[in-house]
This record gives sequence, C-alpha cells and structure tokens, in this order.
Amino acid sequence: MAAYAPTLNAGFQATASRVQEMHQAIAGKTFDSLLRVPGLSMPTRIVQGVHDAITQGVYAAVRHGGSAAFALAGGIERRVDDPARTPGPKEQFFRSALNGAVGDTLAAAGSALAVQMSLRERDGPVTRERLSGLPSRACIFLHGLACDEHSWRLRQDAWADSPWAARHPPGEGVTYGELLESELGIGALWLRYNTGLAVDQNAQHLAELMQRAAAAAPQVREWVLVGHSMGGLVARRAHALATDGGLDWATRVSTIVCLGSPHQGAPLAGLGHAAAAALDVSDVTRPLARVANARSRGIKDLRRGLQGQTAPAPALRLVFGTLADPGETGLGTLVGRWLGDGLVRAGSASADELGGDVQRVELAGLGHMALLNHPRVYGVIRGWMAGDSARAAPGG
Repeated sequence: MAAYAPTLNAGFQATASRVQEMHQAIAGKTFDSLLRVPGLSMPTRIVQGVHDAITQGVYAAVRHGGSAAFALAGGIERRVDDPARTPGPKEQFFRSALNGAVGDTLAAAGSALAVQMSLRERDGPVTRERLSGLPSRACIFLHGLACDEHSWRLRQDAWADSPWAARHPPGEGVTYGELLESELGIGALWLRYNTGLAVDQNAQHLAELMQRAAAAAPQVREWVLVGHSMGGLVARRAHALATDGGLDWATRVSTIVCLGSPHQGAPLAGLGHAAAAALDVSDVTRPLARVANARSRGIKDLRRGLQGQTAPAPALRLVFGTLADPGETGLGTLVGRWLGDGLVRAGSASADELGGDVQRVELAGLGHMALLNHPRVYGVIRGWMAGDSARAAPGG
C-alpha cells in the first residue's frame, strides 16, 4: 500500500531540522560577536543558554507535534485505502512528480510510493496477450522528468487545426503512438519509470525489461524508442548497455528518436548544482545547501546529460524546439537557439558531437513540454517512421 503520511512526515522533519540549523547558525554568530565585547561575556553566556534551551524545546515540540499529526493521518489513510486500488491520473501525476524530486530516496527506503518501471498500454499495464499481439514494428514512448505516460496526452488544443483533428472524436485525446498505430500499423506502448533514479540505473532496468518484452514478442522485428527529455537519455543508454551486454533486443532497434533531450546537459540542472555549492560556503546558508543537495540523482544527472558517451547507436533522430517565432531570422533566431525550448538549449538537444546516422530537425516556436504532443512534431516522426524524410501529413 502506498502511504503518503510517512513520506510527508519525513519531508516535514527534514524541513524543521534545516530551519533549526539556520536559526542556530544565525543566533550563534550574534552570540559569538557579543562574547567578544568586554564585560558582556558572562551575561551573554547566560542568555545564550536560556535561548538554546527554549529553541530546542520549541523545535522538539514542533517535530513531535508534526509526527503525531502525520501518524494520525497515516492511521486514517490505512483505514480508508485499498491496497489493490489503482491511483487515478491526478494522484499518479503527484506520485510521478514526487518521484522526480526524491524518487531515489523513496526507492532506497522501499516506499510503496516509489514508481516501478513498467510497460503500459492506454488502459493500464501491458499484458502478455498485448505483447504477443503486437505487429512486426513497435514503438516504446519514454516520458521525461517528473512525468508519466499520461504526459503524452498534454496540449490537446494544439491539434484543433491540424489535418488529424477530424480523425479523433473530441474528448478521446490524441497521442503519437495511437496515430502511428492507426496510420502506419506500428504497435505503441508507453513506459512508466522512476525519474528520480540515476539515468544509468533506469537504463539498466529498461535494458532488462526490453529483453523480457522482446522474448514475449518474438514477432516484433523492429523496435523504435521515442524519448522526451530525460527519456531520450535513458533510451540511448539502455541501448548502449544492451549492446555491450549482448542482449538480442538491441539488434532489433532500428531507430531512437529524442525529443528535446539534454544530451550535453540542461542549464537549469547546472544552476541547481551551482546554487548548492554557493550555499555551502556559509554556516548560515549551509542548511539550505543540504536541501538543494537532497534533489534526486535523476535531476543531478541532467546537469551533464550524456556528454562523452558516444556509443554506437542505430539511426538517431533528434527533434528540438526553440522559442524563436517560426519564420524569424537574424538576432531572433540566435536568441531562440540560445534559449532553446526554455529548458534545454538547442546545442544540447542537437548533440552536434554525435556522428553516424543522425538526423536533426529544429521546430521554432515550440517549448519543451509542447514536444510531447504537437502535430508538427508528429509530422516529423511520422515521416521518419514511414521511411520518408519529408514531414508527412495524412496521406502524404
């Protein structure tokens, strides 16, 4: 059973401890200064002793009170929660976000809230019957940090004026996978995984999962991996590990498509590292550095991406957005490429250091999350999957 109360209590206790440490550091500097003033040493020590006793009591009461409240909440949660219950989309979104932030800690603690890697279809976990019924070509979609398989259904409004709008009744939603199935007969599955784990750890898990899936679907002669953001890094590393390990599914991967993946790292992840280092230089701010360093291994891995890892890969297809307006030229284009899609710069997403069978497509005017579900992106993917380098439209 997934218990939220213990996890929230752990976060509350850690926050209270960091606040107390900052309080003590600030007060300590004040008392240290007063202790150096002639004639104030003795009264300062008395006041400091009283201050420390009171504050320790107050923070202890806060922590114990919080523990009691969360224990009560946990008891209520156990009474009303059904161990066999499947979380709804909103609850699953919260769990995915929580795993993105501290998923490695949850996994290490054996928490039921830690997301377990699994292949999914539209209505739930994939079955052996679904695997055995896949066509000869199949595509796996890997979401990015703090997301899950439902993220591929975001931004449905983007399809309203597209050539594909009429093919899907309102309210049903559109995803790249379902369109590929209906138009090109390519089977589609989605991956759910704990994005707080290290990229290499998720890649190893995926390599093993794909080996089992491929064994259950021997009729699939061609696998395609499509990863958004972190998902593209996991896909590349999983294929490299599988190749090094002699896993036969790797030989059946024809294409890896990366959508806005930070192959050379993401600036925001680098800022988190720099902020933690800056906060660690002072006793007063060091507790905040501990908070910053508590971010997951997955987030930390995004700082460097896959720099220096140029293992042989199948056909690599890179799609990346820029914040420049479509058709813009000159300075606007340069600024757009420098900003990239708002989270990943164009140079990192285009992975210029990679050679071999690599194709790159820049889509101006699309932000990072728009790459998950947009007709312009689908047109590019469809063209590649149809064996046509053009950005195909229905019937094109």
